Amino acid sequence: VSAARYATSADPRGHLPVFEYQCNGHTIMIDRETSYVRFTGIWQALGHTKADVVRLLEASPELEPVVRKIRGGFLKIQGTWLPFDVALNLSRRTAFNIRDALVPLFG
Repeated sequence: VSAARYATSADPRGHLPVFEYQCNGHTIMIDRETSYVRFTGIWQALGHTKADVVRLLEASPELEPVVRKIRGGFLKIQGTWLPFDVALNLSRRTAFNIRDALVPLFG
């Protein structure tokens, strides 16, 4: 796990401070200040596409108020970001195959 900081205009802070690591060739990230998790990385590590995460969230409209979508800028930080507790609960339901790789993120 390493710390990084990505400049972005998609966040009012002007940057995104994260902890990140690799899982199945995809980057798992958590915002160090807000605890938002880049769920796109988890979803891709499971073998799904970016478009599949959109379909998953469309099936759960109650999540729409808490979802942050980052488009543009660094490709590495683009995607769907969820609050820690929401990402944890969704991962418990969908990410059994990579559960051991998610221990650094969720404990």
